[in-house]
Amino acid sequence: MAKNRLISWLAFGACFFALGVIGLGAFTRLIDAGLGCPDWPGCYGHLTVPLTEKARQLANIEFSGSHLVTYKAWAEMIHRYFAGTLSILIISIIVCAVKKTYRTRGNIILACCLIALLAYQILLGQLTVSLKLLPIIVTQHLLGGFLILSTLWLIYLSNRQRQISYTRVGFLYPAAIIMLVLVLLQITLGAWTSTNYASLSCPDLPFCLNSQPLMTMHFKAAFNIFAPVGVNYDGGVLPVEVRQTIQMTHRLGALIITIYIFSFSALALHKLKHAPELVKSLYLILGVLCVQLCIGMANVIFKLPLASALSHNLFAVILLLSVITLVYKLKTAREEVSAK
Repeated sequence: MAKNRLISWLAFGACFFALGVIGLGAFTRLIDAGLGCPDWPGCYGHLTVPLTEKARQLANIEFSGSHLVTYKAWAEMIHRYFAGTLSILIISIIVCAVKKTYRTRGNIILACCLIALLAYQILLGQLTVSLKLLPIIVTQHLLGGFLILSTLWLIYLSNRQRQISYTRVGFLYPAAIIMLVLVLLQITLGAWTSTNYASLSCPDLPFCLNSQPLMTMHFKAAFNIFAPVGVNYDGGVLPVEVRQTIQMTHRLGALIITIYIFSFSALALHKLKHAPELVKSLYLILGVLCVQLCIGMANVIFKLPLASALSHNLFAVILLLSVITLVYKLKTAREEVSAK
């Protein structure tokens, strides 16, 4: 494994850039700067935001359907610069993965996943702008960032030198995979909530009891992925009762995940008492989950302050990576037991 140290550290560094891209994407969305640059990949026909007064006037004339707001344009372009740097790092990792020194079955599979995800993410980045923040496109774009980071993290985990305690994991491995699927589904719900601007649709906890008229669920309208093309979705277009349905579904998902993770941990902590590496991963997951729940409630109580909303996105990333790490360790422990 020592010979794979270069690709491991490249993947680790790329994870930080991927985390930055996700954070900047969330920041751009939260300040309503998703259309800060109405074209792609440049900004008003330039590689950077128009700087002079004359350039800004020409940009407003050429793109008459959009008005240049400098801070929003910079937010969008810095996000693109980070994404471009991440793309270069990903290409470097792919090149390393196909070299004989680092060529393993796992590295080749993960490198192919990175190629597909990167190509699709670039396409989604262009479509996000050209289709004016169409929710299904923006949601996929957000999830693409999470999946790229997850793949990079798996490359890091699979190429680092680390021993896992000999222990029988039994049902814990498939149960952990279910937990990972639930976390991914909840992140998808969170992305759908954000892209439809439904985060503040329910101002009270835990239910929308103060809504007038009394809230009713509209699942068909809330999860219509075939929204009409051509509409500008900046700020959201759904009625408040539909947004409330999205928000309440996201909260229900949080409840299901919380119950599942605590139940899983109660069973796993006893079974894994002789595997300290796995126990540490479990405690990390529980800690991150508790922080995430507190941040989610703070978002409602304090009306979605920017710092809290950004933290909610970043702790979702940390929770996902923590669960992926646990799944990987359980898989490794199971394989070691099978080999003995």
